[in-house]
Amino acid sequence: MPGCRLPIRRTLHKMVHPGTDHCWCGRFAVFGEVAQRSTYRQPPYRTCVTAGRVESMSAKFRESYQMEQGLEQAVIDLVRIGATGFTPGVRQLAARLLRAVPEDVHDIAAFRESINEAVSAAASQKSVGLRYAAGEVPTSDDGGLELADVDPMPGVDRFVLPPRTRSLMQGLVDERRRADEFALAGVPLTRTVLFAGPPGVGKTLGANWVAGELGLPLVTLSLAAVTSSYLGSSGRNLRAVLDYAKSGPCVLFLDEFDAIAKRRDDDSDIGELKRLVNVILVELDRWSDRSLLLAATNHPQLLDPAIERRFDVLVDFDLPGPAERGALLRDLLGEAGVDGSGVEPLLVAATDGYSHAGIQREVLAARRHALLDRGNALDQLAASLLLREQPAGPARDELWRIAVEDMGMSRRRLAHDLGLTHPTISAGVQRARERRDRNTEST
Repeated sequence: MPGCRLPIRRTLHKMVHPGTDHCWCGRFAVFGEVAQRSTYRQPPYRTCVTAGRVESMSAKFRESYQMEQGLEQAVIDLVRIGATGFTPGVRQLAARLLRAVPEDVHDIAAFRESINEAVSAAASQKSVGLRYAAGEVPTSDDGGLELADVDPMPGVDRFVLPPRTRSLMQGLVDERRRADEFALAGVPLTRTVLFAGPPGVGKTLGANWVAGELGLPLVTLSLAAVTSSYLGSSGRNLRAVLDYAKSGPCVLFLDEFDAIAKRRDDDSDIGELKRLVNVILVELDRWSDRSLLLAATNHPQLLDPAIERRFDVLVDFDLPGPAERGALLRDLLGEAGVDGSGVEPLLVAATDGYSHAGIQREVLAARRHALLDRGNALDQLAASLLLREQPAGPARDELWRIAVEDMGMSRRRLAHDLGLTHPTISAGVQRARERRDRNTEST
């Protein structure tokens, strides 16, 4: 990694890889050799989508999904046809899969049952569900831009939150799953939720997670398309998206909510934005529990007071604490096949004040450098965080204490590589040790 000094790299490598005296630079590759791209061998059958119809390239290969790599080809064909919004084509492909189940499928009966259930569910919801096909999503009056992005199958691979926030999010999901119980008890479901917190802490992921857990499409408002310079157009665009979300059960996500719901006493805003606030106030009061409305803001103090009071639930997203940072680092490093338990205390201390997105960015940068340098991602990450300039304070002192006491680094070497004096490092380590001892005694 450019700029990192060799002694710290060597110390980190010895700690992570005990029993070796080699420097890791250019020699150790935690990911192994870069995988060569395999050439996908296309089965003889292919599907052609042209002018609203699906045509087989050759009737001779109608049963080709039973050939080698047939399941892969079926998935590719399904994505290709589904992306066009051509529903009959998807049904044709489903029928073909029912007739000729790919060899890769182990439980044929369960596979056919699942295909039938998916087709039946889609047919039963056709009249009331959201419309995904091209041309059905509302568009702006002036530019013809789609006013919303629709994800029919949302979800997230990783979602790390503090226990209290996670409990609130789980409660939103559990309510919908037990809607019949709430109806019998006469208790209304949560209809509107406001997410608030700094950038990169999981608000957008939270919307995807909720929609994915509920099995509902995620409809995300496009701010760029909704806002217009023409008088009255922004309000009409917003109403169009809200009406579209009401056309079927879904999760509507209004990201960067403060951009359209600012305080009406802000003299710097034009009248058009103030009219948007009036539209939102009316819609929040009228919103049905058939769909769930989620809004997210990085600046809750900018919202109009009347807007905030109309949300049923407020969920605060904070920067990840030590436990959440540790869990996130384990997940991110685990994806690369790296065991970071040996340096986890240092990594957790070094990422104090980082958002979820910031931690992910650091890990990905370390993996990229490791691949380029034929090095080790864990060494890269630890060296990058340790050598980064830290503001004076308890967090920096604790980081130095971990480096010296837990990782066995020399105070003199650490001072040299950080460009500081030996007494400065020693004083910081001593302060961190005293704080730890006081905390231990108090508990």
